[in-house]
This record gives sequence, structure tokens and C-alpha cells, in this order.
Amino acid sequence: MEPLLEALYNYALKYRFDGYFLPDEDERRENETMVRLAREELSANGLGDAAERLEDGLMILRHLDRRSAFRTGLAIGMDLQRL
Repeated sequence: MEPLLEALYNYALKYRFDGYFLPDEDERRENETMVRLAREELSANGLGDAAERLEDGLMILRHLDRRSAFRTGLAIGMDLQRL
């Protein structure tokens, strides 16, 4: 990501992003609980390493999805500004 986009992205994550979770907060909390329980179950069954790799992969995918959503929103905003 270019330095300016990286700076804007970091600003958005730090100061704006959490506010957009509010409408989906209940669903988000339910899914966080589901993931935590699944990880605990995998660890209890001797699959802690696999659970850790799964969690790491999901975190990377979440980060990539956030960056894509940010770029999309920025592009739409810039396009609308030109109208």
C-alpha cells in the first residue's frame, strides 16, 4: 500500500473503524464467542497447534478484508467527489 493510503488506513482503523461495528455488534459478539469456543474445543482435543494456525489465518484474512474495504470506500468517495 502506498504511504499516503497506509497513513489514511491507519487513521481510519484507529479513529473511525470501531464506530462502524455498532450496527453489527450483537452478531459480531456471537461469532467471536463461537470462534473462541471452537478454538477451546480443538485445543482440548489435542489440536491446539491447528487451532492456532486457523486463528492466525483468519486474522490475516480479516486484515486483508479490512484493507480491501478501505480501498473500496476511498475509491467510491473519490469518484463521488468528482461528480
